[in-house]
Amino acid sequence: MRRRVVVRCCCLALIFLVAASAVAWVRYRSPLYQSSLTIAFITKTNHFQGEVYDHFTDNHIYMALATARFFDNPSTQERLRAMGGTAAFHYKVAHWGNEELPVYGQPYATLQTLSDDPKESIDTLNLALQLLTQKLQRLQTSAGASGRVMIKWEPIGSIIGPDRQSLQRGRATAGIALITILSSVVAMTATRDRSGGQGPRPIPPREATATRPVRRRPPRVGASTNI
Repeated sequence: MRRRVVVRCCCLALIFLVAASAVAWVRYRSPLYQSSLTIAFITKTNHFQGEVYDHFTDNHIYMALATARFFDNPSTQERLRAMGGTAAFHYKVAHWGNEELPVYGQPYATLQTLSDDPKESIDTLNLALQLLTQKLQRLQTSAGASGRVMIKWEPIGSIIGPDRQSLQRGRATAGIALITILSSVVAMTATRDRSGGQGPRPIPPREATATRPVRRRPPRVGASTNI
């Protein structure tokens, strides 16, 4: 019994030590930084005073989808890493609907990077914008477009970040707490006393075999006797 209690305490102490180390690592050593930018694909004109935008057309939407396919290509991801973009990169075209049936009607897209280094996060985003500019120009010049009729990207607002992701840290901490609780339950179940709190069952004494008395048979009546 005493040995079982010692094993249980050692298991629980090891579980909580590992959990505390994981929480400290997530909280202080492994933060994630996110940088993002929302852009619109537009055509600029100079027919009026200042600069105005044409209405969105199907060509703008198709350009957004074409660049999405471009960034989904593994060769583009490798090229981005070769240029120094080591952060995780995501490119998503805005739509309404759901993930299974998206409905594209406006040429907006969001570029997002995620890294444990804030400098890598913002640097990867800037490199992705350079690739986007090159891809837009190459697609349109190969089709014979030039000048004001060319579609370009325009930032909506400014770059957000790099921001430290507190939501990721909270989720990780909650996951570690849940794993700790489950591990504690498993350790206590595996080391519990299965005898139900009773001592060793005594061996019953062997029953003594009772000797049956031997009854003599009476002599037969009228039996002959030797004289």
